[in-house]
Order: sequence, then C-alpha cells, then structure tokens
Amino acid sequence: RNIAKDIGRTTLVTFASLFVLGLFMFVGPEKGTRTADILEQDSVFGILRGTVVGVMLGGGALWTLRMLREVVLFKRRRETRRNFIGFIVLLLLAAVASSPALPLEGSFVLSILLPLSILGAVVISFRQNWIVYLSRREKMITLLYAFLTFIVGMLYVVLMAQDSAIVVEFQQFSRPLFTFTQLTAVLTTIYFGMSFISTLFHMPTAEVFERKQSELSSLHNLTRLTSQLLDFDTLVQTVAQMTQEVCGAKAVWLELVSKTPDVAWASHVVAHRDIAIEDVARVRHALDESYRNVVLEARTVVLVDDTWGDRRTKGLRDLRLLRGSLVSIPLTIRQELIGILHATKEMEQGFDQDDIDVLTSFGDHVTIAIENAKLISRSIERERLQQELLVAQRMQRRLLPTNVPIQPNVQFAASSESSLEVGGDYYDLVSLGDDRWGIAVGDVSGKGVSAAFYMAEVKGIVLSLSQMCTSPKDLLVRANEAMRSGELVLARAGHCPVVHSNGTSARLLRPGGLGLGMAPMDVFSGATEEQLINLEPGDVCVLYTDGITEARDHEGEEFGYERLLDVIQQQPSTSAEELKNRILTAVRTFTNGTAYTDDMTLLVVQWLPSSAGSPAQAKYLKENQA
Repeated sequence: RNIAKDIGRTTLVTFASLFVLGLFMFVGPEKGTRTADILEQDSVFGILRGTVVGVMLGGGALWTLRMLREVVLFKRRRETRRNFIGFIVLLLLAAVASSPALPLEGSFVLSILLPLSILGAVVISFRQNWIVYLSRREKMITLLYAFLTFIVGMLYVVLMAQDSAIVVEFQQFSRPLFTFTQLTAVLTTIYFGMSFISTLFHMPTAEVFERKQSELSSLHNLTRLTSQLLDFDTLVQTVAQMTQEVCGAKAVWLELVSKTPDVAWASHVVAHRDIAIEDVARVRHALDESYRNVVLEARTVVLVDDTWGDRRTKGLRDLRLLRGSLVSIPLTIRQELIGILHATKEMEQGFDQDDIDVLTSFGDHVTIAIENAKLISRSIERERLQQELLVAQRMQRRLLPTNVPIQPNVQFAASSESSLEVGGDYYDLVSLGDDRWGIAVGDVSGKGVSAAFYMAEVKGIVLSLSQMCTSPKDLLVRANEAMRSGELVLARAGHCPVVHSNGTSARLLRPGGLGLGMAPMDVFSGATEEQLINLEPGDVCVLYTDGITEARDHEGEEFGYERLLDVIQQQPSTSAEELKNRILTAVRTFTNGTAYTDDMTLLVVQWLPSSAGSPAQAKYLKENQA
C-alpha cells in the first residue's frame, strides 16, 4: 500500500468534514441563540440540517476510521490488532451509552467510557511502524499531510465541543453518532499529531532506508539475472552497473583471475564503469604488490580510506588517478579465487563497514552468477560441438560405400564402427572396369576428428589414382608420392598474383587466365594457363584478395605489391602463422586506423615435408603438438 497517499486522502476527508461543520454553523440560527430556544423551534429546516450534517460527518468518520485501521495495522503484531479492536469496542460502547433512550446518559458509566476511549486512542497512536518504510520524498509528503490533518482535527474537535445550533441539531439527530464522530476526530488528531513528531525524527534515517531498499532490489535483480542472462558479456556489464548503484561508487571494474602453469596470477578486465580501460591498466600497475597479494593469496577484502596517502596506493598520486577511497572484494567459489571486484569513491573514508558487508554479500551473488554464466556457455559450446560431431559422423559415413557390389562370382560384406563419434578406419570397393575390383582397407594413426580428416584425404587419393594404376603396389607408391610431393600446380582466373618466397627472395606468379563467366568456353580454356612450382622445404606461397594490396592510408596511397613483397622477404618466417600476422600488422600500420574499403582475405602456405627435418618444421610440430 502507498501509505503517503492514504494519509493524503484522510487529510482531504478530515478537511471536508471540517468544512461541512463550519459551513452549517454560519447558515444556522444567529449567534447567541440559546440551546433551549433551538430545541423549542424544532423546525423542519433544523431537522433536515441536522440529518444532512449527521450523515455526512458520520460517513466521513467511518471512512477515516477504516483508513486509520490500514495504517495502524501495517506490519502488525498480534497485540496491535488486539489494541485496535479494544479501542473500537470502547468507541461503540461510549456511543451507545450516550443514547438518550438509555438511563446511562450523564451517568458514571459514560464518564468512564469516554476517558478510556481517549486512552485507547493514545495507545494505538504509538503504532507508527509504517514511517520507517517511507522514502525521503514520502516522508516529506507525510510530514505535510500529518501536520495539516492534526490542525484540521484540532479545529474539528473544538467546533464539536461548541454549544452551537448545528451541534445541537446533530445531537438531536443522533447522539450516539455524534459521540462516534467526536471520538473518531479525537483519534485522528492524536494519531496524526504523533505521526508528525515521529516522521520528523525519522527524517535522518530516510537516506539509510532508501539505501537498504536499493541494496535489496539490486540483490534481488542479480539473483534473478543468474538464471536469465545467458550472455557472459551482458552479465558482467550488468554486475558492474549494479555494484555502482548499490554502494554509490564513482567507478567500478571487474577482473577475472586465474593461475597460470608457472603459478603466476593472470587477470583480465571483463567490465568497467566510469573509468577507461587504459586507466584501469595504469591503476593495476600502480598498486603495491602487497595490495594485490592480500587479495589474491589471502583472499581478504582490502580497503584503502585514502588512496593518495596510503603507502600501498601511493603510485596513484603520481598518476593523478582515483583520489579518494578504494575497496577490492575477492570473488571466491569452492575455495577458488575467480575474480576481484573493485569500487572507488571520490571522498576519503567513503566506504564504511556497512558498505563492506553489502559488497561482500553482493560479491557472493556475483560469483554465483559468473559461474552459472560460464557453465551455461560451456554447455552451449559442448552442445554445439556435439552437433558438429554428429554432422561429421554422417558425412564420414557417406564416404564409406553405402552398398556393397553384387557380382555373380564373388560376394562382398563390409562393416565399420568408430570407437568415438568419428574415426580413422577406412575401406572402399572401387570398380576398375573389365570385371576388376579394387579393395582397400586402412587404419589412420590416431582416433577422432584428426584421423577422420586423414581418412577423407586418403579416400580422395585412392579414388583419383585407382583408374590410372595397374597394380596395388603402383597405387600405393603413387599415393605415397601424392601425400609427400612438393609440387604446386597453379591456375588463376583473373585473380591477384600469388607470391612465392624461398626465404631469400619473393616473386609474383602470374599464369594467364580470365575472370570466371567473362568469356566463352573456348576462349576461356585457351587463355587459362597452369604453372608448376617445385617447392623446397620452408618455401612459402601467399594467396590473398585485393583488399590487401589496395588498402589505403590517409592520403589515399595504396599498400601495393612492392610493400607486400618487402614484408614477405624481410626475414625468413619460422611459421605460416607468424608471416600471416606480420603481413596483417604491416597493412594495419600503413592504414593507421583508416576504414577498409574492401574485404581482406589472406592465406599463407608453408611447405614442411616430414622428411625435410628442417628447423622450421621442428618448431612448427613442437608448437602444434597438441
């Protein structure tokens, strides 16, 4: 419920009741008319006026009492409800006892019930728990409403005690209803008078309550996000934002950490708010080694009240960064450190113990959220790989004969099952013509996906050579040559020239050829040439699209073929990966941030035959052993 709005409605009803009472006082008999004279007149107009006033004020009292019940019983306990019911009972008994039809009017019983009813109003007026749960804005509004209601209630009680014509006519209409509205006005006045004082004293706690509300809301939202956010990047950015909100931090960043094989700590920042990633790197290098060791090794919260004065963070003063306070919260799960949550404020001693407790609790939720996101990501990746393996399995099965041939003089039967999703076992039945059949069975060294690739390669070689070879030995010899040959046959259809480098020099290979779809078949066939290149161990061929050579700098100059050749022959490359990276770095340095006007594709081929035993091959095999 919105308590502030309920009190505002009560203020309006109380004001309306006062307005009605005051209005009829001015339109009634002249001032100074005796009560006895009013009763003797007993005019129809007086009876009607008393009825209207009684019905309106009685209805207002009932509505006010119902609204007060909602406010008093907010966050109620058993005794609160009991006290309120007790007051209602006293109120009704006092109203009934005031009836002229009973001999109790003016008696000892009525004189006791009225003070007891007022005492009951005072008791339940101490029930002001709802004030604690109001925000600062709601407290300000409640303070105004409570003050107005108290003043209006006081005036209402005073007017009801006057020996005026309208009061007499109201009593003449219904004395019990008069007593009921009078005691309800007393309750309203007392309750909102105490509400005003209590709200005034609770004003300093408004900020604390709003902060607690923000903390609870952030923790609730983070708990909800652990099961809803599947994207890791979105999750960590949301965590940084919530951390900033929950403690009012100036800047926040989150880094994930892990131990490398040499027992050193590796970390990388995954989210940051209101601080540049470059500044985060500068801060991390400026912190004293003991600061990070406490977090990484002891896994203890570290708080610095004055970043420019503390010896552990004195490097920040030289960088003119993060003046104020800094706190680092370790994120651990199952006794394992997975990250650190950092928050800063611009003031010294900006973080108190309450901030630390909240951030520690928040860090526990963050840890769970990050772990869940990682597990979900791994599960999705595992599912993707599983689907890809199933596709590879189906494709591999298609490489094997689907049906064995049926011959009159010979029968065939075959089966192949992989120990994993895909494997390297291979068999085939190839028709050689003239009632001759080639039968091949092989087992690639190893298992799994890599063996399956070799199996597909062997099948292609066997099928290609089966029609040319006259004997199994001839086929195996040629297959061995095909898998170890250093010959490269090049044909191009109007594409960029290929770069061939032998380690000391580089040249452009331009065999003749027209673009696909640009000439009739006979013209195209006549213009297309093949060029044979005998590769030596360590030779490199670079194939690329024109996005490489036509990349432009700020002045519009192209990168060109000469720069490409210079980069390739600068020094011998130890691997194709190294040369690829060197070419791309050269292009990016040349363009210096200029947007690419065309797509760039680059393919580097380095010939490393197993028999060469070259240093390049040895290093390549060592780096890619896994």
